[in-house]
Amino acid sequence: MSITSPIIPAIIPRSYDDLVIQVAKIKGLPEVHVDVVDGKFVEAVSWPYHDGDDVRKALDLLSIFSLEVDLMVEKPLPAAEAWLRAGADQLVFHIETISVEAFKHFAEQCPVTVGVALSSRTALSQLYPYLPYADYVQCMGIAVIGSQGQPFDESAILRLGQLRTEFPSLALSIDGSVNENTLQLLAQLELPRMIVGSAIMQAVEPKEMYLRLSKLALSKGGRVTSS
Repeated sequence: MSITSPIIPAIIPRSYDDLVIQVAKIKGLPEVHVDVVDGKFVEAVSWPYHDGDDVRKALDLLSIFSLEVDLMVEKPLPAAEAWLRAGADQLVFHIETISVEAFKHFAEQCPVTVGVALSSRTALSQLYPYLPYADYVQCMGIAVIGSQGQPFDESAILRLGQLRTEFPSLALSIDGSVNENTLQLLAQLELPRMIVGSAIMQAVEPKEMYLRLSKLALSKGGRVTSS
């Protein structure tokens, strides 16, 4: 069965070796979302910040996917430039880390798709000045970002609904605590992208779980699968 799925598996690599292991679990899937955290914007630390690696080390490894990189870092612009050189196809900036002016300048020059995200604790109104320059918005489904396995923050449903009402043509995604249970709530929104971390990456059979969640998302959202 061939599925055009809104489900995107997410990796927070602890090290380059861990990245290799995680990629092997989902090899053959079309897309991956890589979270990078520097221990400054959020408490957690991921590769490449543990050891100062050049992210281009992962260029060949990740080239088999369409690559989205979520920049949960204090200084996102240098990180964004580095990941562009490593083959990123989409970049997510958190508005708490970048001014509207800096984001506008980067987005206007950037050759790939650029999105914005915001913490559930950040007023939604602070997002609005970024929207003219963003290709999409990523809402966080967890209150504490930067790690997987967190409980679902149901305020995300209200935020996504408000954005859908106020900006009907805006592309929306959600990142955090997307699983079989929360998909019952999320699928009604028919989001084009839902980022899934631990529910896939910690499954016994990650690719089978990807297919299971994809079918659930598609059926609940009223989409049609093709065989």
